[in-house]
Amino acid sequence: MRNLKLVSFDVWDTLFSVRAYYRDIAVELSKLVSVEPATLEGKLVEGYRKIRAIRRAGGFNDSEIVQSSLEAMAKFLNLDSEIVARAIINATENSRPEQYIIEGAAEAVRQVKELGFKLIVVGNVVFWPGSYNRVLLERAGLSKFFDEQFYADELKVSKPKPEIFAKALAVFNVQPQEALHVGDSLFEDLVGAVLAQMNAALIDKKVKGVVRLSSWNAYIIQNIGLLEQVIKELEKH
Repeated sequence: MRNLKLVSFDVWDTLFSVRAYYRDIAVELSKLVSVEPATLEGKLVEGYRKIRAIRRAGGFNDSEIVQSSLEAMAKFLNLDSEIVARAIINATENSRPEQYIIEGAAEAVRQVKELGFKLIVVGNVVFWPGSYNRVLLERAGLSKFFDEQFYADELKVSKPKPEIFAKALAVFNVQPQEALHVGDSLFEDLVGAVLAQMNAALIDKKVKGVVRLSSWNAYIIQNIGLLEQVIKELEKH
């Protein structure tokens, strides 16, 4: 009898390339403010890093995180927040999100689904709401694999807080030890899952193959294509 019942996934830089999305936002923003897309893309990426650091330090209230983050990004760009919001909307509507899919991600998700697990998304948000991720996953052809999606702005709690994972698992009556969370962030995904007493798989291209952290049921994998190997390891225990 296997113990694992559910696998949860982060979205950005796990399933989708956030840099590719920023590139499209930059193109749309450049139409509104007459600044070169490459310049805006660089500033969006830099701003994203700064805002994530503020979020990690507890600088935003989880219940207001999208608006607070949007205003912080607009201030960093020296633009009106409504202009930045419009560019994000336009990028979401005009993009081809299948081009955002990270190599191997669609196949990995399909393989896990075919193994019979429940699949969910547990994602943080920054300056756009989780509903945009739902649209992009749908248009990219990935949402059909997921039984449910959970986002920080909707649950009013962000990773790595264990509560966001607990709320998601409760919907499926799954215990933490029966679930595996997959993501690219050491702090938000691996630490968050471990704090929630879940199994964890961190994607880090700097490692070779699969590395198991002996103190927990936690793994570091070079790419998402190695996820099935982690699941098989967990099924042995």
